[in-house]
Amino acid sequence: MVLSAALSLRAPLTANPIAITHDVYIASEALHVKVDAEAAHIDGSFRFKSALKKGDFGEDSDVFISIPVWIPAKASQGDATVASLLKTLESADDHYKLEGPLRQAWSEAIGLKLTIGNRDVPIGNLRVSNPMSRSKRKYTSAAWRHEGWILSFADVGFSPALLRGSPEVHIRYRQPLRKTKAGAEFLYLPEFHDLPEGSTTKDLEKFAMKLQAQQGVSLAMGGVIIPAGHSARLPLSHQQPIKLLVTTP
Repeated sequence: MVLSAALSLRAPLTANPIAITHDVYIASEALHVKVDAEAAHIDGSFRFKSALKKGDFGEDSDVFISIPVWIPAKASQGDATVASLLKTLESADDHYKLEGPLRQAWSEAIGLKLTIGNRDVPIGNLRVSNPMSRSKRKYTSAAWRHEGWILSFADVGFSPALLRGSPEVHIRYRQPLRKTKAGAEFLYLPEFHDLPEGSTTKDLEKFAMKLQAQQGVSLAMGGVIIPAGHSARLPLSHQQPIKLLVTTP
């Protein structure tokens, strides 16, 4: 599959120019991604910091984050959980309240959990968008356009008080792989907005992905092979996708 499960503080495909939000940036991102034959299992630890100064407009407003999760666009290219999830979605471009059959299908396919410090934060709303559709392609940057995938955004809002002291933000979820003739695809698209001037994500102690190939699969990227049972550490750069081919013997 092309795994793309990155945490983004802004939804790249839609925007609400009226909403007043408390802007924050990702100060660190450490990902542990275990890939098997069906899915990638992502365990991410993040730290956020306010992008605003004392007295800035929006200082007391809620923080809103969108957690994008890529889903195979066709049921035939995913596992049984993907087929069930796509069946519950009426459209590839819509907003949904996460409840009833959709919540059950989402839990089985993705099972996303968000924790800030020691507090679980529920996911109540879901947005789904197809960056490759005619209506969206024209207005979507190339970094977000990947054939065969649609995007689901888990939207969360909370008080900025939850981020006081820069607590660890934990995100865990399962991302189904996208089946292809060559194997399966995985994509991760990092996004870093509002970084302080002069800041970068080159420090591997703060920004990195540890990829681990589970038994029975190997991972390939740019001519580099990660055999089953082995791992690799990769840097994270703004809108630079990490694409892998997942194969089984």
